[in-house]
Amino acid sequence: MSGAVVVYQNRLMQRFQDAKATDPKSARTLAEIDCRNSWIFRRMVARGVFVETDEGRFYMDEDAASRFVKRRWRVALIFLAVVIVLFAIWQTFI
Repeated sequence: MSGAVVVYQNRLMQRFQDAKATDPKSARTLAEIDCRNSWIFRRMVARGVFVETDEGRFYMDEDAASRFVKRRWRVALIFLAVVIVLFAIWQTFI
């Protein structure tokens, strides 16, 4: 995942927090949050970070957002560990 995607994801989550759209009662339209229905947004909806209400409004599930960020860190650390191991193996053959 590119750094730009992570920055955009963080910006989306911050917009929902700033709008206090963190429960079904305070759900907002995407226009109210100044958000577009991008593939990144849809992916976060699929992961449960953003939840759509019956009225077509969205709110951020803070627990799901926290799990999403933790998972993102875990994936990044695993990737880094694999790169380090591969580099170490490569160095033994030089």
